[in-house]
Amino acid sequence: MKRIFPFFLISTFIVVFLLFTACSAGKEDAKLSIKESLDANYEALSSQMKDSEDFQHLSDFLAQWAKENSLDVKTQNDQYIVLSKPASAGYEDAETFTVQCSVNLQQAEDKKDDLQNAAAAMALLYSADNHGSLKAIFTLEKDGKPIGASALSDKYLKTDNFIVLDHESDPALYNSIAASSEIIASQKLKRTSPQYTKAYKIQLTGTAHKSPYKHRGDYPNAIKAIGDLLASCKSSSVLFELASFEGGEASDLYPASAEAVIVLQENDVESFTKRFESSFEKIEEYYEDLEEPFTYTMTETKIPDKVLSTQDTDNIVSLMYTITDGTYLKSDDGDVIAASNIGRVTTKKGQFKLQINARSLENNVLDDMRTIFKTTCGLCDIKYKEASSTELWYASDKSPLISALAKAPKVTPAGTLENADGSAFLAKKSDLNMVLWSMNDKSAEKQLQTLIEYMETFGTPEK
Repeated sequence: MKRIFPFFLISTFIVVFLLFTACSAGKEDAKLSIKESLDANYEALSSQMKDSEDFQHLSDFLAQWAKENSLDVKTQNDQYIVLSKPASAGYEDAETFTVQCSVNLQQAEDKKDDLQNAAAAMALLYSADNHGSLKAIFTLEKDGKPIGASALSDKYLKTDNFIVLDHESDPALYNSIAASSEIIASQKLKRTSPQYTKAYKIQLTGTAHKSPYKHRGDYPNAIKAIGDLLASCKSSSVLFELASFEGGEASDLYPASAEAVIVLQENDVESFTKRFESSFEKIEEYYEDLEEPFTYTMTETKIPDKVLSTQDTDNIVSLMYTITDGTYLKSDDGDVIAASNIGRVTTKKGQFKLQINARSLENNVLDDMRTIFKTTCGLCDIKYKEASSTELWYASDKSPLISALAKAPKVTPAGTLENADGSAFLAKKSDLNMVLWSMNDKSAEKQLQTLIEYMETFGTPEK
């Protein structure tokens, strides 16, 4: 027994060691669940992009992740990257699927949401086992514009099912994008020498590159705010001359800043200052709720050589007061059906020009908006022109793709006033079988499981 015991002890130790080793290897090789994949992907993305706003950095990370997970990198550049997973055995002739998400790395709130979308797209590639050809496209969004989506090669839209991922507080499914109209109000300007003696620059600067349709009512419109200030002075007989009015970059974005130079008669400075202070308080309320910085100043400046004629000033101020900006129409349930945005104004090169973007989920309502804008311009002796328009996009809520994705979590397909990526893709391929699918960190696991199960219905896995 004395000789046998050491041998028995050693043998037992070896068996236990091998057993634990096998268990450890099994854990390392075990496939992550969808939830585990989502969490791991988001943690890795957040760590990689914590101090970076460089899309190429993100693209490089995704390319490396793809190689580690035996995925193909189809295209990689500083505007988009396409990852691909070939059809699994038994699904060679199955329907193909593509998911896409845009990534805005400039603003912290958008960055967090967009990296969660990216984590979801990665989790889909990792978790799907039985499927036709599957692709995930990650595109750059910058300055509020769909840079990567617009640059994407048309060949990547040749797919049976195209899903645009987004992030919202509640899961949603959109099968309609509003029709839109680009409107320009313009007038040739006459200039004259100033008659008053005190010149001031009114300047409002806030958060840049925010969509008025995605952030409805969250931000003040800098152009409209200054326009309303000038209109309140006019209605109160505070006399001023307008030298210039500039602001905004694009009709479909909140103007990040706007400024007007005015000339006052000295005895009206106090009255104008009181109205400016009242305007300031309204703007301050917005940004206190947002917890974001802004500047709104009234600064004395040198007298300009020329100012706009009294008639031109009256026309511009009247237009700014009466023109529609913001929500135009809501449904009985309180959903916004139509809205507009004053996005840019200028008085340079001898011409006043105001750019307006109008959108509606109902064509007849957009026609009404056009009529109202045209009438308003006419009453102010300002020319009206529709520079361009896009048609309403609608996909039947009975389509197989939409019906499948609406099941879990259960959602009712609806319309959205804006999806810049979706609109960019439709401009390239109008018959794209597309759906816009919004998720959050709590719903993503269930939504991805729903999509994976739907993809599995198109074939029979080989044993």
